[in-house]
Amino acid sequence: MKANQPPASALPGKRLPPSRTAVVWLFALFAGLTLLVVYQTVQQSAAQRLQQQTQYLTQQLVGQLNAELEKHSYLPELLAQDPQTRAVLTTRNPDSATLQQLNQLLATANRIAHTSDLYLMRADGLTIAASNWNTQASFIGKNFAFRPYFQQAMRGEIGRYFALGTTSKKRGYYFAHAVTDEHHKALGAMVAKVDINNQESAWRQENASFMVVGNDGVVFMSSNSDWLQKSLFPLSEEVLAELHANQRYDRLPIGLLPDYLRIDPSLETQRVGYGENSYWAQRHSMNLMGWDVYVLTDWSHVSRTALVSTLLAAFILLLTLLLVYTVWKNQRQRRDYEQHIREELEAKVEKRTHELRRTQEELVQAAKMAALGQLSAGINHELNNPLTAIRAYADNAAQFLDIGKPEIARSNLTEIVALTERMAAITRQLKTFSRKSAGQIETCDLHRALDSALSIVQPKLVQTPIVLEQLRAENTRYVQADLVWLEQILVNLLSNAADAVQEQPEQRIWIALQQADGQVAVSVRDNGSGISEAAMPHVFEAFFTTKTIGKGLGLGLSISYRLAKDMQGNLSVRNAPQGGAIFTLTLQQASEGGQP
Repeated sequence: MKANQPPASALPGKRLPPSRTAVVWLFALFAGLTLLVVYQTVQQSAAQRLQQQTQYLTQQLVGQLNAELEKHSYLPELLAQDPQTRAVLTTRNPDSATLQQLNQLLATANRIAHTSDLYLMRADGLTIAASNWNTQASFIGKNFAFRPYFQQAMRGEIGRYFALGTTSKKRGYYFAHAVTDEHHKALGAMVAKVDINNQESAWRQENASFMVVGNDGVVFMSSNSDWLQKSLFPLSEEVLAELHANQRYDRLPIGLLPDYLRIDPSLETQRVGYGENSYWAQRHSMNLMGWDVYVLTDWSHVSRTALVSTLLAAFILLLTLLLVYTVWKNQRQRRDYEQHIREELEAKVEKRTHELRRTQEELVQAAKMAALGQLSAGINHELNNPLTAIRAYADNAAQFLDIGKPEIARSNLTEIVALTERMAAITRQLKTFSRKSAGQIETCDLHRALDSALSIVQPKLVQTPIVLEQLRAENTRYVQADLVWLEQILVNLLSNAADAVQEQPEQRIWIALQQADGQVAVSVRDNGSGISEAAMPHVFEAFFTTKTIGKGLGLGLSISYRLAKDMQGNLSVRNAPQGGAIFTLTLQQASEGGQP
């Protein structure tokens, strides 16, 4: 490269090296994920604050509505108890002076209580006295029997109803109470109308609106006049007919709320709308009045807060990434060198691990072959005896055929077949025992593995008068193990036990299979001389043996201990109180289906 020639990475049309491209993509991915997390976190926090604010405003509004309306609920009942009220209703044709006196009483009470109107209705629904007796919108002479509040009062209930006045054309909430005689018979009803317009004008909340919906789904109070007398959902013909009959909305047309205000009445909280008309809606039911109060707060505030915070985070992140890139550029060569050293080290570790695993497998196989070598004398005996018998039977069969006795010859041939089957079984067991295993842990039949191990050790056991006793519980049959490893451990334990009792006048070995706490324990006990206190800590060490030279490598127990650990089990030893040693192999219990 010439002295004034720019580096290859700076030449026009040259691509960045793969490693640098990966870093750029990594930074871009990190930045994108960081900004996404910031946006979602800020949005979630802002949304939570907005929801809390909405909930507070809803509770505040419901409290105000309850307080404003309920403070007038007592008035109809109080006026209904006035003797003058009862006297007017019990008189067939009360004189004008009496009615005028009642009108003035109602007007005074209406002024003091700050209600909209107070009026008295006869049992047929005709209004005979009212606080607005002297106005053009007087209720006197009007019949409101179609109103539900009058019907409720005449049934002995407290009348409650919201409606648009048919005479005054003003919205109001009505309380009604029956006027009864001494026999508690309803003579008429005293009604108080409360103006609700004050509640709308009193609501002054920035970025928040409210609406009150009746049990018919129609908005009759709202801080937004465009939502008044609109329904949350299309009304059925039955509901429209009922509203027409009781003139709740003075038979005015009822439209639908805009599409962006499609509210689900079954949800207490929900997000509605889209774009600039997006709200968080909180519902609170006023069961006594049959209302649902909705407070809607501006959701766009949440989006703006999240966007501003994300832009600020993006600016800070850009500065941070520039700083990181500068540091990364200065330390790139050092990181590459460290990465190269790390890869070499990992390769060496992997290679050593592979070699150790292969050495362990070879060591296991060597110990297995050593065990077979120690059993070879008995195995040869088990194979030579059938071979000798086969030859004798074959010779005899030939002679019987020569003298014309095929039946006896057939019998000899049958014996030969049985002996070959016996020899084949021995060789199959030896072949299975001698094969290598990679250590596949699965459900194994412990009883079958023990039978196979006993078959392998049997030639050694029959050479001496060893008495073998077994105790097997049925719930100890299945364990989690590698079958080949399991048989190898059992062969080692049984072979060692047989060697340990050789010097005893009465040679005995006990095998016990027990289950406890999800584990199965295989105990092999002998009545030998046991293990000395000095040798006990070294029993499972490699190349440690108490046998004479040439009778053991000191690998069997060490490898058996390691195989037990690899099968998530354990191999332990202790001296029996009666004398001799007890080796215990513990494995995880399994069901027949393979699950622990």
